[in-house]
Amino acid sequence: MSKSLTPAAHMQAASEEVRRHNHAAMDGGYDSTPEASRAVIALVEMAARLQQAIDHMDGRVLRDLAAGLLSPDDGTVPGIHAYGAQAAFADARVALDELRGHLQEASGHLWHLGMVYEPEETEA
Repeated sequence: MSKSLTPAAHMQAASEEVRRHNHAAMDGGYDSTPEASRAVIALVEMAARLQQAIDHMDGRVLRDLAAGLLSPDDGTVPGIHAYGAQAAFADARVALDELRGHLQEASGHLWHLGMVYEPEETEA
C-alpha cells in the first residue's frame, strides 16, 4: 500500500483484502490444512495488530478532546461520545484478546494436522 494513503485508507484497503480472501476461499477453498493453518497464524497476527490500531484511534480521539477539537452533531458535550468510544474500545480490546487466544488454540491443534513448519510468535 502506498505511504501517501491515510491510516483510515490503509485500514479500508486491509478490509478489502479480507473481503477478497473470503471470495477466493468461497470459490476454491484452501488447498490443504497447512495452508488453512498459515491463514490462522495470519489471523492471530491481525488480531494483535487490530489491538494496536484501536490504541492509535483511541489516542487520537482523546487528544482531540483535550485540544477542544470535537463538536458532536447532536448537541451533547464532546466527552460523552469520546469517553463512550473509549469504553467501547476497551471492550473491543478484551474481545480481541479472547479471539486471539481462541485462534492461537486453533493454530496449535492445526499444527498436529500436518503443519510443515512451526509457527513463530511475531511482533504485531
